Order: sequence, then C-alpha cells, then structure tokens
Amino acid sequence: SNDKMKLGYIKQTTKEQIEQQSELLIANGCIKLYIEPSNNINFKSRTKLFEAINSISTGDTLVVTRLSVLSYSVQNLLQIMYKLEEKKVVLEAVEQKYKSNQSHSMDELIFYLMEFVEDLRKEKQAVGIYRAKEKGKRLGRPSKLNLKKVEKAIYLKQFNTSSQVANRFGVGTSTLLRHIAKLKKAG
Repeated sequence: SNDKMKLGYIKQTTKEQIEQQSELLIANGCIKLYIEPSNNINFKSRTKLFEAINSISTGDTLVVTRLSVLSYSVQNLLQIMYKLEEKKVVLEAVEQKYKSNQSHSMDELIFYLMEFVEDLRKEKQAVGIYRAKEKGKRLGRPSKLNLKKVEKAIYLKQFNTSSQVANRFGVGTSTLLRHIAKLKKAG
C-alpha cells in the first residue's frame, strides 16, 4: 500500500551537523525527523532513537545518513538492526547506499561494518579532543612507559598479543607499538 512512511533519525556527529543530515534525509523523502538534541555529546545516549523505533510501523523505513549515527558499538548496532527487522521496518543509510531489504553480499556487509567501525573511531577521537579542550587539558599526558617498561613490553610481546601487553601497562595498543618503534629506531 502507499501509506508507507520514511522517518529520519539524526544524531549530530563531528563530521555531519544536524542541518546537513536534515537536508539529506528530507531530500530522500523523510516526512518526519527524530533529532537528538545537539548538546547531547553523550556517546551512548539515544533517547530519540528509541522514540523513533517505538513509533515506526511495519513496512516503514527508518533513514539515517550513515550507520554510525545509530549506534556506539557493533554489538549495539546489530541489536538495533535486529529490533527493526523484528518490526519489519526497513533500515536505510543513504550515504552508504545501504538498505536492509536489499540483498547485500557478505563482502558488502563486511565493508559496511568496517566503515561503521572507522566512523566510530574518528568520532570517539573527535569527542575526546573536544572534551579535553573543554577541560583545558593538554593532550600530551606524561608517559606511562619508561625505557624499562618498553624493554619489558618487547620481551612480553614474544608470548602475548600486543593488546594483552598494552593492557598490562595500562596504555592503548597504538601507544605501546609507537613506544616500541621509537626505542627500536633509537637503538
């Protein structure tokens, strides 16, 4: 029947402001928009999304610009997708040309997930920088890794994954690998 509706959901990202997302969603036929308040920097909070999911009907389409607008983790994204599928609602991400009612190959799905993860990484980084600026903090923290620790880390890496070693020293994997690379260069 013709009374299928397209509803848009918007959460501001550092990459795409609310206005940009609105224009795109309206251009794609959305007749109603659910917009998270822009002061809601909180990564996990998605009150308007639940409102949208609760009020959307079978056969309708929930539209976002990118999948990363919907969620803060792959697991949570899959839960949302499952919930929409249960309600027989189509999910569309216009910039990524994703539509849940079209058959996508495994390769495509993996690509969508990779894009999602990359978007999130950038977003978390941007939010982190924004918060640090708000607090007036310097981003260069004093190093938790002195020479002795880096040498020990190199030793431990023979028997453990990088992330296990990084966790043990309370740093991120990239930080650990950067320190090791520096030391090897210096050596």
